[in-house]
Amino acid sequence: MSRTNRKILLTAIAAMFATLIAFFLVDLDVVNDPAPPRDLAAMAAWMQKHPADWLTAAEISDAALDGSLPRRVELWRTSYALALHLAPRLQNAPAAFVRDGLFHWYELEANDRKAVLDVAAPLLHDKEIFDDLHTPLWDLTHDFDFLLRNAPSTIDAIDQLRAMSASRGLFAEYRKTREALAQQRLATFRQERATMPPHELPSLLPQRLSTDDEPLVRAILEELHRQSFAPEQFREEPTAAMIEFALDHNLQPLEALVPFIEAQAIPPQTRARLALALGRADAAMLIELAAARPVAPEWVRYRVERALYEAKHGNAGAAELQLRRALASSSDPLVFAAAAQSADLLQNDAAAAQYRRQLMAGAKAPRQWNPNCGGNDVCDWARTLVYSPGSIDIDMAVVQSDRIPPYVEIYADDARVAEGEVVDARRFTLPLAPGVHRIEVRLVNPRIGSGVQRRVRLS
Repeated sequence: MSRTNRKILLTAIAAMFATLIAFFLVDLDVVNDPAPPRDLAAMAAWMQKHPADWLTAAEISDAALDGSLPRRVELWRTSYALALHLAPRLQNAPAAFVRDGLFHWYELEANDRKAVLDVAAPLLHDKEIFDDLHTPLWDLTHDFDFLLRNAPSTIDAIDQLRAMSASRGLFAEYRKTREALAQQRLATFRQERATMPPHELPSLLPQRLSTDDEPLVRAILEELHRQSFAPEQFREEPTAAMIEFALDHNLQPLEALVPFIEAQAIPPQTRARLALALGRADAAMLIELAAARPVAPEWVRYRVERALYEAKHGNAGAAELQLRRALASSSDPLVFAAAAQSADLLQNDAAAAQYRRQLMAGAKAPRQWNPNCGGNDVCDWARTLVYSPGSIDIDMAVVQSDRIPPYVEIYADDARVAEGEVVDARRFTLPLAPGVHRIEVRLVNPRIGSGVQRRVRLS
C-alpha cells in the first residue's frame, strides 16, 4: 500500500469515528435507554414491550420461582423458553432455569424436575459448572449415574466423583468411578500425547500407583522412547514413582528411562536401581559411592538387588558386603529373602538354610506399618513387608464410630487383592504365593462425617 493510500484510509477511519461521536452527542437517547426493572412483576410487563430482550427473559427464569405470582411455575417455564429461543447458543437461559429449579426442587412436580435435569445435563460438560453443581445435584437427586454419565471427560471431574462416592459410603459407585478414572487417564494421554511436553506426561499418573495403571505407564514409556527430552525438566514426583513402578514390574521399554540415570532431580537410590536394571553396574556403583547416606533405609531395595547381581556373577564378597549394608539399615524380610537367594546362587547351602530360618522367625513378629498416625493406626495409607507361607491374615479394627464405615483397599506388590468395608472389626485373609510381598492398605474415605481424620488399627 502506497503512502497516499494509507493517508486516505486513515482519514476515512477518523471521519467515521467523528461521525459516530457527533451522532451520540446529538441523540443522547441512544446512550440513555431505560434500564430494565428488577422487580419480577415489572420485568414481566417489560417483556410485553421488549419481547426480544433475552437477558431479562433469562433473569425472569432465574427469579420466577422465588416470587409469589399466582402462575410463577408457568412464568419460569415460558421465560426460559423465550430466552432460549432468542439466544440458543448462550448458557444464560439454561443456567438460570436450572439454578432456580434446584433452589425450589422440592416444590416442583416430577415432570418439572425431569426438565431441570434434562437442561442441566449438557451444562455439566462445562468444568466450572460441573464443579459448582455436582454436589448439590447429588444431594437433591441421589442419581450418581446421571452425574457420571454427564461429567466432563476430564481426570479432575471423574476424580471428584470418586472422592464424593467414597465419602458418602457409595462404595459400588466408588468402584465404578475408580475404573472410569483409570480409563480416563489413558484416554487423556491418547488425546494429548501429540501436544503434551514429555516432562508433563508423568503428571497423568495418580499419586499412588497400582497394576491398574500399568497400561498408562507402558504407554508413557513408549512415548518417551520415541522422543528426545531433557530429564532435568521432570519433577521428582511423580517421575521417581513411575521409574520405581517400572522397575518393580519390569515394564518395557525400560531403555526409555536411560536419561534419568544422570538426572539429579531423581533420588540417587532410584537412579542406582535403574542403572543396575539396565545393565550399567559401573554407573550404579558411581551413584552409590556419591550418595550422602548410602546406608539409609531407602537404599535397601538397591542393596538387595545389587547383592543378587553380584551373586549371579559369582562375586561372593561383593554380595556379602551389600547384604551387610542392607542389614545395617533394615532387618525386614526382604533382606533375609535376598540373602537366602544369594546363598543359593553361590551354592552355600548352610548359609541359605540359616537365612531362611531367620526369615521364618521374623514372620512371627508383630508387623510394623508405615507411615502411621500413632501405633499401627492408618489414616490414609500404610505399607509393610511380609513373608507369606501361602497366605496371610490382616486384622483391622475401627477406632472411631461413624455412620459410614471405613472402606479399605489392600494391595500386594501393587496389585489390589482385597477390599471392603470394616464394620467394628474385620479379618482379611490373603492367598499369596510363598515369599516376601509388599503390602499396602489404603483408606479410601479418610474423613468421618464430622471432618475428623478417620483411623483404622492394623495388625
